[in-house]
Amino acid sequence: MEADAIIASLKEHSPEIVLVIGGLIAIFIVYLYLKDDGSAKYKFTVFLGLVAGVAMIYIAAVNWSGLALATAIIVAVGGFALIIRPFREVHFSAILALFVMVIVYILLGELDGTMIYSIDISFLASGYVRIAIALVAGAIVYMITNFIEEIIKLFGKILNWWPFLLMIGLLCMAEGIMVFLGYGSVYEIYLDYTS
Repeated sequence: MEADAIIASLKEHSPEIVLVIGGLIAIFIVYLYLKDDGSAKYKFTVFLGLVAGVAMIYIAAVNWSGLALATAIIVAVGGFALIIRPFREVHFSAILALFVMVIVYILLGELDGTMIYSIDISFLASGYVRIAIALVAGAIVYMITNFIEEIIKLFGKILNWWPFLLMIGLLCMAEGIMVFLGYGSVYEIYLDYTS
């Protein structure tokens, strides 16, 4: 019976718990980054941050209607900052474009002998036309995903600049503690204080 009560309490307070844990990990990432960003401890902490970031985004997505808007935003920003850190230098657009080129090339091979409205389109299944279409499809995917990747990198650089990451970590911890204690969001407390 006691275990059920503990599990129920953990579920009820999961946003606060995830905020505090994510905040602690963000602060620890900053500490280890400043100390030695090539160490195994730093890399492991970044991995823990990735896991905590996924948990934070999940909590924000699942519980957004039960959270104050400011809390949901803090959870989402903190989660995104932790998730994006290990992927800042990975070029997904080139990998995805290459994958699309291969898939399109394979799928075009299936068009051999195909007719659409009495028009023979089997010429798309072989030769330079097949290669050109696969290259064009890959180039289009590359342009679109590269643009998206650059926007994400921009936000990632801002959110992972160590003073900002430290501020996010402290804010996540403060938010988690305030919500857990029943005082509401840090933003609500700030509004009460300034009015």
